[in-house]
Amino acid sequence: MEQALDRRTFLSLVGLGSLSLFFTPYAAWAAEKPPIAGALLLARIKTPPFRDSVVLLFEHGKQGSTGLIVNKPGHRSLGRMMARMNVPFKDRAIFDRYAQSEVLYGGPVGRDRVLSIIHAPPGKWAPSWDLGFLAITRAPELLENLAAGTAEVKQVVACLGISSWAPGQLHGEIAAGHWQVVYPQPEALLDLLFETPACDRLDRARELPEGLPVSVPRHTI
Repeated sequence: MEQALDRRTFLSLVGLGSLSLFFTPYAAWAAEKPPIAGALLLARIKTPPFRDSVVLLFEHGKQGSTGLIVNKPGHRSLGRMMARMNVPFKDRAIFDRYAQSEVLYGGPVGRDRVLSIIHAPPGKWAPSWDLGFLAITRAPELLENLAAGTAEVKQVVACLGISSWAPGQLHGEIAAGHWQVVYPQPEALLDLLFETPACDRLDRARELPEGLPVSVPRHTI
């Protein structure tokens, strides 16, 4: 009787242990915060193009998700790109300012044609995604205003290409453990984007003080 009891106890313990090993990672991943516009996605995936990426998510809904990788240099000059687009500069000083601003690799989609400007404070250009304390804009008028010195924005980061997910795809990748979701405090996010060198943003993002998720952004079309 004791042998049978020991055997049942052993099998029960082994079974429970196996189940705990099976379910624990999924329970941890299921507890991950949901993706919301204004959140950061820190890559856990080890394959390109997202390996070691920090993604600023600015659109998430039934139509899918869109964001920008904000920590990978694209080795292009914003000022020179604007000049090739025949955007007229007011003077040499303004050109030099944006010539020193590097265009980041924003993602694998539209990498040769979709130029997005992350800027603070937000403005009234369209199309633009307003996150309350900063915005992401693709309007040619913003580039013209920057070159003319009339944009009234204090900080700018440019990204070529975007990162996008089909409906439900990002939720699946988060559930699989590919992304850590962070809700950064506004001041911390501004410091990360505009004051921290791109090569240091992944390490810095892992230490950011977190806040409440921002509301769904106003998308102007």
